[in-house]
Amino acid sequence: MNSAIEFRLNGKNVQVDSVSPNTTLLDWLRTNGLTGSKEGCAEGDCGACSVAMVDRDRKGKACYRSINSCLVPLPLMAGREIITVEGVAGDRLHPVQQAMVENHGSQCGYCTPGFIMSMFEGYYRSDLKTGAQLDEQLCGNLCRCTGYRAIRDAMVDALAQRDATDPFQKRLQTAATRLPAVKYVQNDERFLRPTSLGQLFAAIAKYPEARLIAGATELGLDITKRYHRFSTLISVEAIPDLVKLRSTDNEWEIGAAVTLTRIDEALGREFPEISDMLRWFGSRQIRNRATMGGNIVTASPIGDSAPVLMALQASVVLASAAGERTLPIDDFFVSYRKTALGPGEILKSILIPRLKKGVVMRRRFYKVSKRREMDISTVAACFALELSGGVVVDVRLTFGGVAAMPARARRTEDALLGKKWDEATLDEIIPILEQEFTPISDVRGSATFRRRVIVDLLRKFF
Repeated sequence: MNSAIEFRLNGKNVQVDSVSPNTTLLDWLRTNGLTGSKEGCAEGDCGACSVAMVDRDRKGKACYRSINSCLVPLPLMAGREIITVEGVAGDRLHPVQQAMVENHGSQCGYCTPGFIMSMFEGYYRSDLKTGAQLDEQLCGNLCRCTGYRAIRDAMVDALAQRDATDPFQKRLQTAATRLPAVKYVQNDERFLRPTSLGQLFAAIAKYPEARLIAGATELGLDITKRYHRFSTLISVEAIPDLVKLRSTDNEWEIGAAVTLTRIDEALGREFPEISDMLRWFGSRQIRNRATMGGNIVTASPIGDSAPVLMALQASVVLASAAGERTLPIDDFFVSYRKTALGPGEILKSILIPRLKKGVVMRRRFYKVSKRREMDISTVAACFALELSGGVVVDVRLTFGGVAAMPARARRTEDALLGKKWDEATLDEIIPILEQEFTPISDVRGSATFRRRVIVDLLRKFF
């Protein structure tokens, strides 16, 4: 049993004991004098709490990722390397800090440390090359003083000074390759990190009340906003089978604990609709921790991943100590917030078939929300249409936010099959689509609005 949580912080080894497993990284940092990281929203929206963490990209290479420290339970950092704003400068300011000074990017200063850590990640991203990527890197941080122009200009200036011999670049070369097993107990609260599926199933059997945790972007809200305390947390991010990301000629296999950032890096070009969905899913800091497996296991009717996976004809692999089974994702959601997972069973991976050569397939993701970035969907939709000679031979129209669970417009799909994809067909099937669902009214939109949006999105797709 681990008597302490051990990690590296700003280049130094740290051991933490006598701390509840429900303590967030941010609370521990601020309690221990590292007050550069701020609490603004405590829900991963403002970025004031951002720190950097050494992680692995889609190729397994060590890299820096900015994360929201307000959402991460401290034990999840065991065996990792963390950098806060206090550890960025050495004998002189880091290039991103110096550029912020020279471009007058800080005024009240409350948001500045978080921006610095997002910029820190961006500084070491070899794939950050366009203005759109730069905006996406910064969209998880809020500034109400200088606005974004001065900060964006600072980032552009800093990127022009990138140096391959930077000491932080060298630090990546010695980063640990695997996360260690952890068993930490404090006052009847425990945190477990198994390193194999067998160990995981044994832990689930021993602690049936335990909550499984991967990125903690949702469970973290239970701690910071609902003040829940979990007696047992079991991390799944050190299990090789659950962080696997590989492809064959026929399909992609995405482990349930693979982060959204890694998924975008690996699949974004082949599946632009996945990349489009992830861009509006949440900020860079959220995607650096959140997992697609976690998003669909919650079975939220407004989760953004589900409509895309359903349109792509994905399947899910469910595993338990007794074995494995594979289900079409359409059968994974059984009712509101309920999935087909049985007792002792976990989501192991998601399978996405690759598009066959010669197939003409049109696919598109749409999200309607009150805010463009970092907001919950009012309606999300993903459409996939296969044509042959202008005739619809396969179609999947999937929606979130219009029923108790993510759903396909099956009657509308049936009406489209074998028809010409033209204006006349569209006018013919619209009345069917209007009656396909019975949406609810809530704070995000009325039932009438949702029914209208469903139709308008299909027209937009056409």
